[in-house]
Amino acid sequence: SRHLGPKHFASGRRTMSAVASRLRCRLGDRFHGSSLSRLRPLRRYAPAAAPLAAQQNLQQRRRESWGMGVPLQPLQPFQAQRRWSSSSPMPGGCLETYLQMKANGEIQVDPRQEVCMKMLDDLAKQIDGYSPKMTRASKPAASVPSGGGGFFGLFGGSKAPPPKAAKAADAPLQPVAGQKGLYLWGGTGTGKTFMMNMFYDKIKVRSKKRIHFHEWMIDVHSRLHKKQKGSSSKTDSSADDMVEQVAADMMKEAWLLCFDEFQVTHISDAIIMKRIFSVLFELGAVVVATSNRPPQDLYLNGLNRPLFLPFIPMLEAFTNVHDIGAEVDYRMCSTRDDDDDRVYLTPNGENEKKALEAKFQRVSHGLVREGVQVESQGRRIVVPRCAKHSDVAFFSFVDLCDKPLGAADYLAVGHAFHTVFVADIPRLTMQERDQVRRFITLIDTLYETHTKLVCTAALDPIPLFYVSDEERKTSVADEIFAWDRTVSRLMEMQSTTYLTTTVRSLSGTQFLGQYKLKSLSDQDFKDMWRRYDQDDNGYLDMDELHILLEDLLERQCGHRNLSDELFDICVNIIDKNKDGQVSFDEFQEYLSDFSTIESTMGNS
Repeated sequence: SRHLGPKHFASGRRTMSAVASRLRCRLGDRFHGSSLSRLRPLRRYAPAAAPLAAQQNLQQRRRESWGMGVPLQPLQPFQAQRRWSSSSPMPGGCLETYLQMKANGEIQVDPRQEVCMKMLDDLAKQIDGYSPKMTRASKPAASVPSGGGGFFGLFGGSKAPPPKAAKAADAPLQPVAGQKGLYLWGGTGTGKTFMMNMFYDKIKVRSKKRIHFHEWMIDVHSRLHKKQKGSSSKTDSSADDMVEQVAADMMKEAWLLCFDEFQVTHISDAIIMKRIFSVLFELGAVVVATSNRPPQDLYLNGLNRPLFLPFIPMLEAFTNVHDIGAEVDYRMCSTRDDDDDRVYLTPNGENEKKALEAKFQRVSHGLVREGVQVESQGRRIVVPRCAKHSDVAFFSFVDLCDKPLGAADYLAVGHAFHTVFVADIPRLTMQERDQVRRFITLIDTLYETHTKLVCTAALDPIPLFYVSDEERKTSVADEIFAWDRTVSRLMEMQSTTYLTTTVRSLSGTQFLGQYKLKSLSDQDFKDMWRRYDQDDNGYLDMDELHILLEDLLERQCGHRNLSDELFDICVNIIDKNKDGQVSFDEFQEYLSDFSTIESTMGNS
């Protein structure tokens, strides 16, 4: 339900099929009879490794769309330029480590960041020894209005009686001693992720979780959906009951919640924020968050924003809000082209254009074809540039959205390439309605084909499409309401979950073909590790190691028939300490000596 447009929630009566039908009509059929029938805009992306059969099917579709096949560089989600890595930790707290890094010349001097590091250290001391109570005050049972209960009561339904005025005794929640968290906000590139990563790695709390806020909300809605299915036959399970159950389940997993990129873009998120966080806070959760916006600007100009407004004072009560105020974009201070590992670069400046081109040259190894054509329903779409030995394409926004292309054309591109670069996405308005419509369809299609998008844009996703208050009030244009979904998907396509799943869906030849295996960089090792550590526990078990060796064998010898004898030989070489699992250091040491791999597998 998270990808229904806000118009659906406003009325509470349109069915999913009606919304999908209208989108098909507006976004697909307008262009050369194209259809969105193969798109599933209402389905949420599944953050799980694709099974082998699905991987093979995806690769086969790409080969059928275009008779080529090989590689792409696994790029990481938006992060600060100076990345914090726990692989070589320094002793002390955040500020001490920060000052040591400054003394070593690893980072630029910034008093604003020093202030933030001090605040994070103070927070760590504050919650040292803190223990959440994990219980809630008992409340009288509330009756469920007819037609308004259950999961879909969150989003409307039959009209419910107006809410009763709050009693004076219902005082707002207040944090207990040691519970108040921190909300750091500032513009892009101010080091928020860098500081959050350092805090998370150094905080001596075992019950903790660090997650992109968008991914966390996806998890919340997934859990709510499961609760709804499990309680479909019960009449006494209200929406509030299910939200409380989900919050309680999450608290059992972690009470220190570290949210990166705290943003609210969907009404489906906005209307449950106060409900779920009131339970989390009452149970004792501590929240540390980074955001591009102050709390009072969250969900600004969003549909039915009054439903969201009560959450803002709650967030401000349970966190110390601090404006980082840095004026330097640290992502632009890199001394190496591959230090900037974003996939969504803003703005459309010269530095960003150079960074995008450097990324493309890196994954293509400088070997590029021009004018390749992809066929779509008897028509041909010209690809300005693509990697010679990789399923990687480079377009401009004009190439894809200023021409009369539709969903079928974008599907052909998504099936032919596992990575698509798009340069110079401009700020959009209702004056460019056709381009907006095509861009929405493009993002829907790339998302559904699990294609990686690497792009430069004038602005972050939320303000990229400007709609005036008057247009928002009076217009019935579907583009305005569909844009929330586009923002959501653009953000998710930058997330670790999306990128990891995409990386793991590639064939071994496609994946390894993007690297120069004889000269891997430190970033290459980290990106490759993401594919093989499929349970994300920091080690490769024997099954995961088997996949790595099969990929290497396929790259070297053209088949995946890894014998038990060869597997045992490789394990003996890789597993230095003979503990039955492979650490990152062992993984890196093995791949650093490619001559050993060649000699071991050369004749297999």
